[in-house]
Amino acid sequence: MESQWIFNLLLVLQFFLLLALAVWAYRLSRKLKKFERSVHEAELAQKKQVQVLASGSIGMGRRLVAIEKRLNMAVERQSELISKEGSSVSYNRAMELLDMGASVDDLVSKCGLIRAEAELISLLKKESRRNSNQSH
Repeated sequence: MESQWIFNLLLVLQFFLLLALAVWAYRLSRKLKKFERSVHEAELAQKKQVQVLASGSIGMGRRLVAIEKRLNMAVERQSELISKEGSSVSYNRAMELLDMGASVDDLVSKCGLIRAEAELISLLKKESRRNSNQSH
């Protein structure tokens, strides 16, 4: 009889142990599902942030390309202006040298002009002198 009582007691203890294990497994599965949801939500939030950053980067890249184009155009214009200023300075220098009696070869060597430019300036200067002499 006593062994029957011990057997029943062990059977009840096993039942409660099994019940406690089932409750623990249920709670653990709920925590796991909750954790999976939070990980999934965090993943979605990170994807959204990456999309926002990517679109912002693309926009900034486009703006940088546009600014670079404008900068290149400005540099080209500046180079053109400098070369125009440089040529007018050499033309003015050539006129001064012609007033001092320089030759076409002197203009080519000292002003960096090509021979045709030097000859043209020399002819223009001579013509200008003739016109000013005729008007006096």
